[in-house]
Amino acid sequence: MRRSFVILLFVLMGGCLLLAIDWPLDQIVLTSTFGEHRGDHFHAGIDLGGGEQQIYPISPGELVFFYREGEDYASLPTGLGNFLVLQHQGGIQSLYAHLAEGSMDPIRRNYDHSVALGAVGSSGYSSGKHLHLTIIDTQMSTIINPLLLLPPLSDGQAPEIKEVFLYSGQERIILEDGMSLSRREGQLFATVYDLREDVSFLWKLAPYKVFLLQDGREITSFTFDSLCPASEAAEGSENLVLMNTERDFSDVYESPWLLSLGDISLIPGETTLTVFAADFAGNESSSEYSLNVLE
Repeated sequence: MRRSFVILLFVLMGGCLLLAIDWPLDQIVLTSTFGEHRGDHFHAGIDLGGGEQQIYPISPGELVFFYREGEDYASLPTGLGNFLVLQHQGGIQSLYAHLAEGSMDPIRRNYDHSVALGAVGSSGYSSGKHLHLTIIDTQMSTIINPLLLLPPLSDGQAPEIKEVFLYSGQERIILEDGMSLSRREGQLFATVYDLREDVSFLWKLAPYKVFLLQDGREITSFTFDSLCPASEAAEGSENLVLMNTERDFSDVYESPWLLSLGDISLIPGETTLTVFAADFAGNESSSEYSLNVLE
């Protein structure tokens, strides 16, 4: 049974709008989250597995774009395979990608929760059958984390914080609680990821929030809630940054799951560094390091 979720959008819409939002699939298997490392860019949506099944609109809307894989549109994003875009109230658009060949109807224009858009497939750049869902606020020129709008999922698995290290000059220093440091400045990195709890093996997902604190004072924070064009990006540039931070892909990721937490400066004496991570369900993890910075 699919679940509807009525939300009141204030900040994202710049106003007040009532929308009934639903999951696009009956069987919900979250396989990839918003903001994950995708080689040279952020993952600008979520991926849903669960095998071949019917796809429904997240909210009633009008079909505004339809693409069959193999058609010649040089300006389109690559890798989406068969996909379509719906227009909803208030400037919200939803994009559904990797649909099964022949499952879409290019003639129908209006959809509600009861009318299928197509079927889950593996067209485009895909390693298996799944649906990629992107939600766009066209009025704010912002790509929104779909988990902000969709009904909440049950999740009791907290994110994992693994190796945390300071890169100073050519030296890589793995932090340990209670250690002494002679280095006083450098860039801090941490391996951070969330986990799927519905599988018995390691399946990593991006966390929702990551913070770095020094002696209780926030040094770095970012939240994978929305992406927008960089304020100083050249016209026509596709460079996206985390909204309200201006941190682009290269500012956030050193490699998959390895996050750059920014530059730190340490003065001689005792100090404490804390890495904090949370997932979208509110599960939290932290790693704390009490350090003795030498003269």
